[in-house]
Amino acid sequence: MNPMTDLGLRFVRRPGPGGRAANLAAFGATAVVALLVTFLIAGSLGLTHRSDRIGWRTTNDGDAKSAVGVVNDVHDMADGVPFTRYDLAINNPQRNSELPPPPGLPSAPKPGEVFVSPELAKQWSADLSRRYQVDKPTGTISEAGLSSPDELVVIRGVEKNSPGVGSADRPKYLETWRGTTLDDRMALLLALVAFGIALVLFPLLSLVGQAAGVAAKRREHRLAALRLAGATRSQVLWLSAVEQAVLAFAGAIAGLIGYTLLSPLIARIPLGGGRWYLHDLTVSWWVVLVVLVAVPVLSVLSAMIGLGRVSITPLGVVRGQTRKATSALRLGLLVIGPIMLAVLGTGGAILPLLIGIAMAALAVRVVGPWAVQLIGKIMARTAKGPVALLAGRRLADDPKGAFRPVAALVLSGFVTGFLALFMPYGISQDSTNAQFQLYPKQGQSVAVAEDAKKRLTEAGFTSDVKTGDQSVTISVSTTDREKVRTVLYDVVPSQVPLTDWEKDEQEAGIYLDLRLGVALLLGLVFVTGAASTAAGAVGTALDQAAPAKALRRSGVPLQVIERSARLAAVVPVVGVGLPVVGFGALCGLAVSGGQVITEGSSGVILLVGQVIIGLVLVFVAGAAGAPVLRKASAG
Repeated sequence: MNPMTDLGLRFVRRPGPGGRAANLAAFGATAVVALLVTFLIAGSLGLTHRSDRIGWRTTNDGDAKSAVGVVNDVHDMADGVPFTRYDLAINNPQRNSELPPPPGLPSAPKPGEVFVSPELAKQWSADLSRRYQVDKPTGTISEAGLSSPDELVVIRGVEKNSPGVGSADRPKYLETWRGTTLDDRMALLLALVAFGIALVLFPLLSLVGQAAGVAAKRREHRLAALRLAGATRSQVLWLSAVEQAVLAFAGAIAGLIGYTLLSPLIARIPLGGGRWYLHDLTVSWWVVLVVLVAVPVLSVLSAMIGLGRVSITPLGVVRGQTRKATSALRLGLLVIGPIMLAVLGTGGAILPLLIGIAMAALAVRVVGPWAVQLIGKIMARTAKGPVALLAGRRLADDPKGAFRPVAALVLSGFVTGFLALFMPYGISQDSTNAQFQLYPKQGQSVAVAEDAKKRLTEAGFTSDVKTGDQSVTISVSTTDREKVRTVLYDVVPSQVPLTDWEKDEQEAGIYLDLRLGVALLLGLVFVTGAASTAAGAVGTALDQAAPAKALRRSGVPLQVIERSARLAAVVPVVGVGLPVVGFGALCGLAVSGGQVITEGSSGVILLVGQVIIGLVLVFVAGAAGAPVLRKASAG
């Protein structure tokens, strides 16, 4: 075995003073990275799996002559709960007999046959029996044809050229029963996942860097000593790579195990119309391989970048030479992202928008250390006591090291500021009225109105029916809308009578997905920030052990040292984090063209919550790092 490999493994087993805490912090941070990466990959693949099972319903890949089937989708309601009805007609019986049946069905439904999802079968009622003219469903759709165990769907067989599936109605023609067109709702969710990955990417990379940078000073001094003793640059880098790779690989395994244990809970998240089938979230062997390779590789690369100074100037590290000051030229990066987003706007292609968001987040990560250094210099010059002076010097002397532990938390402020402008609104409250509006074909309004009036009168309802220009408005004096809907069912073929509120309810699922997606994204960002801040607290305590020990020997009280350490941790969050929240909002305004899409107070609540959570995380992390600093600086 290579001597440096053996030495690297020995450093993992026997890390020395403070090394165990550093290794545990790095292991935990890497495990969180692996868990989140696995969640993002598995969730994206799970959405495509869900879409593949139902894509045939909306695939429009055939023509009127050769298509095996014709389908039309209709919005319906049952006991106040929206569901989708698909009217399906077999267009080519010969081809139908030769092709596999639609997913989840034993065969393509014949006219009069009704197949329902298991969840809708539980809600089957007398009203539904009268609407579909069957006592009970012909059968249930298996999970092979459903996107979710909670999906509410009806697939009804109808005659060829029936209302809704005739050529004049512009239905969807199916070349086969196994089309895989991306479902509209799943496509929207995948687009949101892409935006989410762009927003969470840099907080996640910051966490990777934090995992690799825990106890950076301790590792710098140890490897610099080896360089001064005659070790070559490649040997030192290889030693560090081995040490970091072992910790990162172990963390990646722990993250995969954590995801596997949490996947049953993740499957209960009602995204995309309902819960998930567990097999949609189960990771395949290649996903495991990607995580086990990518996480350690990123961690090792981050460690190599952080140790570049050791391989070049080991004597400067040992002497504690001050790092080169950051340049104000970094500020120029702040204008690139907003300009790109303003030019593209909401109508831009997804990829350029993602690049614009990534550029804005990168600018925050690059400008952050410069802002910390500027704040540190001001603090040191205006300090009225030892606490502010020590904190200011710490920030000014090592701005990158001071910003690194809170980088993910600061970047979460950018994400929050951006999303606070795009909180989707809810739907209006149900007025419990029974007023329906139908849209018959040209010249049929009077006949439809008379038919509706007759049906309602025979059913014992008092109604007011008015006709308009290709519209019929029906008002009924009752709160039993389901019975009215059953009476008026198919009074206009392929249209289900719905109130305005019920029509909004049909679209409410998309808004619920958006709200839940925002909540999940912020949850990922806050978990990333919490893990990074916790690991950073341990790393900062170990990095400051030698200066703290020298200060204690010179008579500085331990309480002063701890207070200055806490202040140095809080200042970057407040001094940089709050402006970054505003910068995120500015980028959001650039995308929306200056419009605030959020309605109500949800955006303000989100921003206040970000500030409170950020400060709480910093104070908790500081409390966790205090014992490490106290122990490491003793003696």
